[in-house]
Amino acid sequence: MSYQVPTLDELLDRARKAFRKYLRGSDAWLWPNNVVPTVKVIAGGLFEIFGFAGYIAKMIFVHTAPDIETLRKHGTEYGMPQLPARAGEGKATITSDGDIAVDVAAVFQRGDGAQYLASAAVSRTGAGTLVVPVVAAANGASGNAEAGTPLSIVSGVTDTAGTATAEVSTAVTGGADVEDKERYRARLLFRKRNPPHGGAPSDYVLWASSVVGVSRVFVERRWAGAGTIRVFVLMDDLYANGIPPMDAVARVADYIETVCPAGALVSVVAPTAAPIDIQIAGLTPNTIAVQEAVLASLREGFRRLGRVAGNDVERPSMPYLAYPTSFSRSWIWQAVANATGEERHIVNLPTADRPLFPGQIPTLGNVTFV
Repeated sequence: MSYQVPTLDELLDRARKAFRKYLRGSDAWLWPNNVVPTVKVIAGGLFEIFGFAGYIAKMIFVHTAPDIETLRKHGTEYGMPQLPARAGEGKATITSDGDIAVDVAAVFQRGDGAQYLASAAVSRTGAGTLVVPVVAAANGASGNAEAGTPLSIVSGVTDTAGTATAEVSTAVTGGADVEDKERYRARLLFRKRNPPHGGAPSDYVLWASSVVGVSRVFVERRWAGAGTIRVFVLMDDLYANGIPPMDAVARVADYIETVCPAGALVSVVAPTAAPIDIQIAGLTPNTIAVQEAVLASLREGFRRLGRVAGNDVERPSMPYLAYPTSFSRSWIWQAVANATGEERHIVNLPTADRPLFPGQIPTLGNVTFV
């Protein structure tokens, strides 16, 4: 039985009745009467106390903590700080008809004002192109940029011909925002429900999730014999289909190497994409808006239901294990049906569940509407 906090009106009514009972001849319902404002002050104070007590009750549990400050206090007890923002990294190419010299911290700027700094001094003689490693000046996902993004040169570049132009040549990736409240909450709850066990599969999930950008982790035990463990990491908010490049995987591997048991043979890898092409017929209404809603629902469904396949053993209590699996065709039907505005449809392709090989994760392929 849960305790119900009295409403302000209920507290007011209680105070009025108490005055009538214990102060004979008074009536807190009548005005003018000095008891009337007294009752309101008492009821208001009590209501504030009840509200604060309710707030405190929420604060003491991770799953009900109302704000990020409270979650940080819970995290401090476990040595699990909120993950900070991170700046994206990539490469820019400068093209000129003359000699080019780039200083460390030379500044380049995107059309919307976002800036990038050269992380190394480089130069070349004669006309041509020069590749410069760059890092976003500001932390966060907004600093990520696709290859081909034009850049203006702000400072730190010497160009003898005065014709230098710049653009992003290798996409700026890896930039991540500060860990949001609900993801931080989920990480803390996972830690509470899975205490450290000196190298249990859940430990690898916790360790990998402690690296900025990691959103999902799957673990395969004994994948290459006794003592071996393979860790699959995904970064859904940073890379297409969540599959990170080798340098991002290396960051996770480097961290796990510092905390895993000395005898463990750990391999940290990115899963391989297994694209599933989808053909939808008879979509009603077949409008651009509904098609976009279907695509959004499919992306969400693949992220929520897709998992990495492996050769481990399926255990309901350990949903992060990479075991033999497939992607159900019914999930595609369901995702399309959940799209806003959809009334009717038929899924022509795929015609059956999609089996997955070890190390694969299902990804959304080409979607066609007929």
